[in-house]
Amino acid sequence: MTALEPAPARTETAALPIGVSVPRKEDERLLRGDGRFTDDVQPAHLLEMAVARCPYPRARIVSIDISAAEQVDGVRQILVGADVRARSEPLTVLRPVPGAPKLPYYALAQDIAAHEGQPVVSVVATSRHIAEDAIDLIEIAYEPLPHVTDTTEALGPDAPVIHEGLLESNLLVANPEGSGDPDARLAEADVVVSDRFHINRVTGLPMEPRAVVAQWRPGARELTVHSSTQVPHLVRKQLAEVLRIDESSIRVSASDVGGGFGLKLGIYPEDVLATLHAMALRKPVKWVEDRMEHFRATTHAREAVHDFTIGATSDGRITVMTDTYATDLGAWNSGFGSAQLSSVVFTGPYRVTDGRVERRVTVTNKTPIGAYRGYGQPEVNFPIERLVDRLARKLGMDPLELRERNMIRPEELPWKAVSGAVYDSGDYARCLHMAAEAVDYAGLRRAGRGPRPDGRLVGVGLSSFVERTGYASARFLARRGSQFGAHESVTLRANRSGGVDMYTGVSSIGQSSETAFAQVVAAMLGVGYGAVRVHAGDTSDSPLNTGAFASRTMIAAAGALKEASERFREKTLRIAAFRLETDPAELDVVDDAVVHRGDPQLRLALSEVFAIAITGQGLPPGEEPGLETTAHFEPPDAAYSFGTAAAVVAVDPQTGDFDIERFVLVHDAGTPVNPKVVEGQVRGGLVQGFGAALSEDLRYDPDTGQLVSGSMLDYFAPTAADVPPIELLHTEVPSPVTTFGVRGVGEVGTIPPGAAVANAICDALADFGVELTSLPLTPESVWRAIRDAREARG
Repeated sequence: MTALEPAPARTETAALPIGVSVPRKEDERLLRGDGRFTDDVQPAHLLEMAVARCPYPRARIVSIDISAAEQVDGVRQILVGADVRARSEPLTVLRPVPGAPKLPYYALAQDIAAHEGQPVVSVVATSRHIAEDAIDLIEIAYEPLPHVTDTTEALGPDAPVIHEGLLESNLLVANPEGSGDPDARLAEADVVVSDRFHINRVTGLPMEPRAVVAQWRPGARELTVHSSTQVPHLVRKQLAEVLRIDESSIRVSASDVGGGFGLKLGIYPEDVLATLHAMALRKPVKWVEDRMEHFRATTHAREAVHDFTIGATSDGRITVMTDTYATDLGAWNSGFGSAQLSSVVFTGPYRVTDGRVERRVTVTNKTPIGAYRGYGQPEVNFPIERLVDRLARKLGMDPLELRERNMIRPEELPWKAVSGAVYDSGDYARCLHMAAEAVDYAGLRRAGRGPRPDGRLVGVGLSSFVERTGYASARFLARRGSQFGAHESVTLRANRSGGVDMYTGVSSIGQSSETAFAQVVAAMLGVGYGAVRVHAGDTSDSPLNTGAFASRTMIAAAGALKEASERFREKTLRIAAFRLETDPAELDVVDDAVVHRGDPQLRLALSEVFAIAITGQGLPPGEEPGLETTAHFEPPDAAYSFGTAAAVVAVDPQTGDFDIERFVLVHDAGTPVNPKVVEGQVRGGLVQGFGAALSEDLRYDPDTGQLVSGSMLDYFAPTAADVPPIELLHTEVPSPVTTFGVRGVGEVGTIPPGAAVANAICDALADFGVELTSLPLTPESVWRAIRDAREARG
């Protein structure tokens, strides 16, 4: 017989100020295995879905014969492209590419499939393995069509046009931006450095793959969708549009999400298919992605080709930057589409007044591109910082000195960059010097490159950056056609136990939002940290909101939490003051009670105050019953994080093998709500940054169009043993445009690793004239660069 455990007592931790590392609220359930992920949802009479996918990069669907599959015992329904077109609309795009024509993208391929892995047929059966067995019996006749998988070749005159009839070429759209007269500045520059840089295609690889459980109650006309998503309210919006039903008929729940990283923004074809099956069969339908599907059907990221140029005077003053880059969209627009932030921060932390950037969104026969941690900022940091080092060598200057000379100074902020971005505040040079001092930059310069006794050469590299976190405003988003706002919304509700329930539509994706939200509420109200319970990720009980992405969560939520908490506290004190026959101004909330400042014995338990409010019995005259506040907050502008990374490497010039011996990141996230959480977010981002910089690469065979690194055996995500030693330092410059001065922190770690390590390797191999222009950085790519440099020098 199993004994029942007693209910745990609520931990009445005293209210703690913002800036203290309180324990994470999420950890107890997650470490005990009590998290509720989408695959944990097991409603009665559950059916499971499997999807047949196109094996070609581009092919016409000649015929589909499902007759044999329909006879399999346990198969309940099969959908083909015509069924989906009759019952739904194309998938909507949450962040359209400005000026781009629409590419109708249905949940199942219509006449032509445009990438390997695109869904063609879906099958629902009593189990996943039965559905997959039925797929093996479906006969699909394909006519392979000409394809293109190379980003540069896709823009060539001989490339097959992927969306004939919709596009005249594979250039979806070009988005130019800039200011000043960059052509004149380049013409008069004393020194110009320029090159083409190739950024690799990668994926976020969350621990929990995509998953959906759809349930339809026809009598109530109620669709409940459990989804592993970062944006429950936006998924609800999209499903309503695609399924042709009212948004009020849909509930989306994302209790726990095992990682998102930008890959789980908006709906995918499988979400629509599961709901269509559930509505037709009137039974719940589940689909959970396997890893082979993940590599071919979940959005990829990063891939781009940058043609970057920097012009400068002979004394090292950068006068102009230009960047024309082709960013690979894949075959279709995903919910968020190709990265845009490369254009926003293309001048980095440098004082540049003349510049031009043009994003050329390119269609290829590959899995669609979407958002991924950093969303364009790691991509552009690589060419900027590589060329800054090259410029320093050409001018005979130290790379640190060149950076400092051109960095925007604190007194020059706010600074309007060439792209129109407004950098709010910061001390960029301080981070640069802290990183250099931490690795003993001056000592390494004095010691020289070696070689060491083992033949290895030593190099040190820097990478400085700014990072846009959050959004400027709804007006900014509207100009770009985005289908969401810049604000965040929260609800606080008192309960009879004396606790506070907080409701938010932000899913818990590993970013510790529950901890940070509870910490802010406790600090603002004066209640114990343990008294605040966060209810997250359910559209049925949370106010309409945007979601967890773009390092925006705390930036936008802090203002809403502050406003809601202040109004909640004011009413709490008014009710208590009436009961205690005193002035509200004489009272404070202290942990679990309202206490008189001058007479601590004069007090009233919060549970009693809240009960008065809830029942309406004993309220002051004119006070409405209930104690609940909802607040919405939109930041007036984006906040820009910033920092510098320094890397020390040892390189074998014979083999190209290298070791990262030290890696220091100095970073500023403004006012940290929870320093331990901030550190964890930065370290997690760095691991993904190292993966993209050193090993991860989604490669397609140019002849067959097949993804050749589409499994865990071929895609080399870093393990704990692969991550170099990381040293973190922080500065704290509060942002003037956010509540509490916070800046976003979730993506910063992905930005500087590639450039810092590449600069260190090139520094070590400076005598060889090695210049690295492609990611990832592998021993083979370094060896090839050494070989090419030797051949070029004869």
